[in-house]
Amino acid sequence: MIIYHGTNASTTEVIDSPKATKNINGLGFYASKDIEVAKKYGSKVVAWDIDGDMVEYIERPIDQSYVDGISSYEMCALGGMEIVMSQVQATSMAYLCNDAYLVV
Repeated sequence: MIIYHGTNASTTEVIDSPKATKNINGLGFYASKDIEVAKKYGSKVVAWDIDGDMVEYIERPIDQSYVDGISSYEMCALGGMEIVMSQVQATSMAYLCNDAYLVV
């Protein structure tokens, strides 16, 4: 499975040591299985190739209010799905992944 993370940070740091951050949706490391979703969150997109059971994560609809100011729950899933990991899970992903690379 490939997961993508949009960022404006140094891609080397993100690939080697992804950081959980606090935002409107809470503390976590956020990614997506959809590259187009990841592109909304930064000028660069990093990818990790992971086995599906390699690391635990939560997959949920993206709260579009973070991106577009939408406040209706029904509209949240229109922006796609996000993967959320704790810092420990993100660190494990970076260590255990099959490959990690800059996409764009």
